[in-house]
Amino acid sequence: MSHKYTTTLNLFFSKFSVFTFLLFILAQTSFAQNKEVEQVFYFTGNTELKTSNPTQQVLKSISELSQNDDKATFVALGNITKDGYPPKKKDRKKVEELLQQSIMQPLANFNGNIIFMPGRNEWNKNGHENIDDMESFIQDNSKVKFWPNDGCPRELDDLDTENIEFLMIDSQWFLEDWDNHLYLNNKCDIKTRDDFIAKFKDDLKDEQNKTVVVAVYHSVLSLSRQNFLEAIGGVSAQDFYSTQRQKYAGTLETLASQFPDVIFVSASDKNLQYVFDDGIPQIISGAATDKLDNVRKAKDGQFASKSNGFARLTVYKDRSSKVEFFTTDAGSPEKLFEKKIRRQQPKQGEISYPDISAMGSTTKASIYTKEETDKSSLYKFFWGNHYRDVYSKEIEAPVLDLSTLPGNVHAISEGGGNQSRSLRLIDDEKHEYTARELRKSAVRFIQSKITDHYVRDFMQNTIAEEIVQDFYTTAQPYAPFALNPIFDSLDIYNAQPKIYYLPKQKQLGIFNEDYGDKLYMLEAHAGDENQSFERFGDADDIISTKDLLAEIQDSKKHKVDESNFLKVRLMDFAVGDYDRHYDQWRWSAYEQEDGTTTYKTIRRDRDQAFPKYDGLILSLLKVAMIDFRSMEKYDEDVNNVKWLSRYAYPLDQAIIKNLTWEDWEEQVEFIQQKLTDETIEVAFKTLPEATQDESMASIQENLKTRRDNLKSIARRYYDYLMSHQIILGTEDKDDFLITRQPNGKTTIKLTTEEGESFERTYDKELTKEIWIYGMDDEDTFKIVGDGDHYIPLKILGGENNDVYDFENTRAAKAYDYKSKKNTFVNSGSRKWLVDSYDINTYNDASRKLDAFSTLPVLGYNQDTGFSAGLSGTYTTYGLANNPFLTQQTLMAKYYAATHGVELKYSGEFANAFYNWNFGLDARYTTPNYAINYFGTGNHTDYDRDQVDLDFNRVRISQWSVKPSLIYRNDRVSLRLGPTVESLNVEYSGDGVTGDTNIIDAGDDVFNTQYYAGAEAAFQYKNKSGEIAFIRRGFQFDLVAGYKTNIDEYNNEFTYLKPTLSIDYPLHPSGMAVLATKIGASMNFGDEYEFYHAATLGGNNSLRGFRNERFNGQTSFYQSTDLRVGIAQLKTNFIPLRLGVSAGFDYGRVWVDNDNSEQWHNSYGGSVFINGFKAITANVGYYRSKESDRVLFTLGFKF
Repeated sequence: MSHKYTTTLNLFFSKFSVFTFLLFILAQTSFAQNKEVEQVFYFTGNTELKTSNPTQQVLKSISELSQNDDKATFVALGNITKDGYPPKKKDRKKVEELLQQSIMQPLANFNGNIIFMPGRNEWNKNGHENIDDMESFIQDNSKVKFWPNDGCPRELDDLDTENIEFLMIDSQWFLEDWDNHLYLNNKCDIKTRDDFIAKFKDDLKDEQNKTVVVAVYHSVLSLSRQNFLEAIGGVSAQDFYSTQRQKYAGTLETLASQFPDVIFVSASDKNLQYVFDDGIPQIISGAATDKLDNVRKAKDGQFASKSNGFARLTVYKDRSSKVEFFTTDAGSPEKLFEKKIRRQQPKQGEISYPDISAMGSTTKASIYTKEETDKSSLYKFFWGNHYRDVYSKEIEAPVLDLSTLPGNVHAISEGGGNQSRSLRLIDDEKHEYTARELRKSAVRFIQSKITDHYVRDFMQNTIAEEIVQDFYTTAQPYAPFALNPIFDSLDIYNAQPKIYYLPKQKQLGIFNEDYGDKLYMLEAHAGDENQSFERFGDADDIISTKDLLAEIQDSKKHKVDESNFLKVRLMDFAVGDYDRHYDQWRWSAYEQEDGTTTYKTIRRDRDQAFPKYDGLILSLLKVAMIDFRSMEKYDEDVNNVKWLSRYAYPLDQAIIKNLTWEDWEEQVEFIQQKLTDETIEVAFKTLPEATQDESMASIQENLKTRRDNLKSIARRYYDYLMSHQIILGTEDKDDFLITRQPNGKTTIKLTTEEGESFERTYDKELTKEIWIYGMDDEDTFKIVGDGDHYIPLKILGGENNDVYDFENTRAAKAYDYKSKKNTFVNSGSRKWLVDSYDINTYNDASRKLDAFSTLPVLGYNQDTGFSAGLSGTYTTYGLANNPFLTQQTLMAKYYAATHGVELKYSGEFANAFYNWNFGLDARYTTPNYAINYFGTGNHTDYDRDQVDLDFNRVRISQWSVKPSLIYRNDRVSLRLGPTVESLNVEYSGDGVTGDTNIIDAGDDVFNTQYYAGAEAAFQYKNKSGEIAFIRRGFQFDLVAGYKTNIDEYNNEFTYLKPTLSIDYPLHPSGMAVLATKIGASMNFGDEYEFYHAATLGGNNSLRGFRNERFNGQTSFYQSTDLRVGIAQLKTNFIPLRLGVSAGFDYGRVWVDNDNSEQWHNSYGGSVFINGFKAITANVGYYRSKESDRVLFTLGFKF
């Protein structure tokens, strides 16, 4: 082919390619122009009251561009002010003038909505109150909206659109130290961070059919550069990698990753960014300031620029969206970057679906396949039999053709359960239904337990998924449907679920791809749209549990039918259902003629009825972990009412207030009369014929027996529930009259401002403690009467000036804020005034259950050999936890190499003084317990070929007691206290103790010696995940102490032990980490025995040497690792990260008259495997000139 021809051909194709490209661009432009815009957002942040450029140029440019928009919203994402809104009115005038001048005037011509949000700067002292005041000023003097309102954490608004929800979050609220803000959350429905997280998830679930734009000051993803201190975790909660901020960011990102169309917009980074991770787009627009943050290089379609400017987000009617970034550095806005975030969503007519008209009225199907339930005898021994065979048994189920139901029932969204895969259905009358697949989702459950990073996609087709999927077979899948007629006979409102085979079909629309062709449960949704349904009692309204608790707290005119609720709860015990948390209930409301409202119970879900928890592993887990103790095998009786009611207990406490034991007996008798043998048998006959097996017959017999035993079960729970009582006032003024009576009785009468009253007498034989919360407004607490055998009372005033009139001060203590006015009539009243949010704020889930747990303690190393033991911990909780009321641990451990036994006790008792706990540690070892000794000095002889391991073991019997005062917060801990100890070294005549060149036979060390002293231990820790692969963090420890003999010997010395460890990420992902630990130990004074010397060797210093290899007056070492994650593996077990490390240690000891200049070193490496980003197994091999050592650890030692 000629060169000329080739050139002509190339030119032709080049022109054709350009022409094609131009057509594509024109088509895209035409497509964008034809798309109907739903909303245009303009975002910026960090204006900080600045009246000069570049801030003014950013705002001016936004205002000008908005003139071309029909539907626009401007959002100032935080840091509107520089130092917050002043608390004193006299200081506010200048700030108000600057607000008008710096931001409100430049935006006066903005063509659309204007929204201001708080950032970090707005949270000064009592920031929530100042934010509330600033909100009032701004909204009273402009068209600007200030959200979230009242210093609360969230606000949701649709901005008058059909397909957008704008969710505004005050992230500084989450990061703040709440003890610094008096009456925080007093105007908010959300009172705790856990409540906020739950509400955030509910918002995303409820609005999953819309584009949810989440505006929040602190970013959840970032490409900003961090300095050294910030990269290892920082010292402030504001730092991106701080523990607090990572918890906030990780939780929000993980929840958002589970929903289809969520966009984050933030401004904490003073630059412009577009970041994308785990399906989550993050827009950062905080560049309306003259001090910009550096950025890293953006890759893979991301964007980052250290430029002044703003972001524009356009959302179209078809729910597609795009983001554009503009810089104003040159004066006028110049586009830097554009990215399509979400494409147009498919429409109903574009979805293909099968024709089901030819299907019969019934079909056979099973929940699991035979292969999934075919397990060996050994597997069943460890994991249990469960109801596994039932899950793979085919049943004859009716086919559900939604088009045949009245009202055009069709799917509108996915459900958001932690385990179930479900669809929300709706008909033309707006009645809603739920279709829930009987096969639960293991990956959903696993994701619900891992809240700070997204794992769902990595968990599919793994052994972890298989184990959870198999664990679901502990629940009987069909027996709970027999409860429909049983609940009806007892007049218990419920959704009356039915079993169907739901094929893929037209009515499922866009959900056909992921749903259908399985066994499903169909039930009416328990919501206000179905309040007229007879199954829900034809109510005036249906509300959630959270709304119910708010109503009954707000006014005593809102009352729960306690007898009705108790009846339902007794049936929970009868059917063995432990999973009765707040969301498992709804409440039918009935307005009464006297102006009150009565609520009756709607029981939701019954998945955990009649469970079969068996197998060795589950039995062991119940002993070790309290999370498994609620899981009782369904048999003739309830073994432990406390654990079976664990999740329902807070609600029982809040609702069952007035019922006596006679009322309980009445409900028991009602159930026993109505729930006849015939009723049970008829109910179970309604189940599919294929399910009528031996296990179903056993369930029926156990249900009959539990019915007969119900009075005994009820009495046990009545006693447990009455042992601790919580009484709540209202949000208005309340008067509490407490009368102490003879024989341990106490009468409490509450009279509200509305004249409503509550009165009950408690008996100390039954009730061991009562907490009384006044809640909001000014409350009065009066204690009268002499009485005897007093029930302890804890009285919490809450907000405003509360009056404590304790004529009888015995066994009564007042709790309130220190920073507010309180009135104590009797100066002898016991009180604790402290600005603690957790103590002074009522939280319906604040009372945790006391628990005892037992764990095995296993280990191995070259010096001690195999070791095994048990550790038991008993933890109690009360009102003022720090972080518990008491915690006591007893550990016993046996060492096979020496036959030594070690016993340890550790106890901690909260709030001996405010924020200071009392601690007590004790330790005892038997005479066979051993440590190593090779002689004193930096250069001591050891030849492993000449002597065995036992030669250098010194058997030592010892005991010690260390009482202390302990202070701790999130990062800092301090322990101060005296020490007492006894040590006795055994003289064996052989080994190191028989070597007179090392120890003289007549040395005092072979006599029992007693020491007393004092010790202080300080720790600053900014790292988490002790058994994880720590990607960043640092920790500093300093121990200082003094010891002296308290017998005839003359040993006396002081000591100092500083340690610093740093984990520095060499890559932003954290998968390459340089970790180092520097430590030293110094004894001041020459009079100390070798067992008190500074030592080196073993896991915590020179890893290639034996434990305590070097012994001296002073020691120093540094250990350094380079740890690199080399692969992320999606295995059949769990998602794993495989990594390797290379390590090097060096160190030495010093003693008087030792002229050694030698530094000892060891080197080696390890292979580690990290699962779930939570636990790391690490196997290492380290060498020194003397020995080789293989080490196994969970996590890393530094």
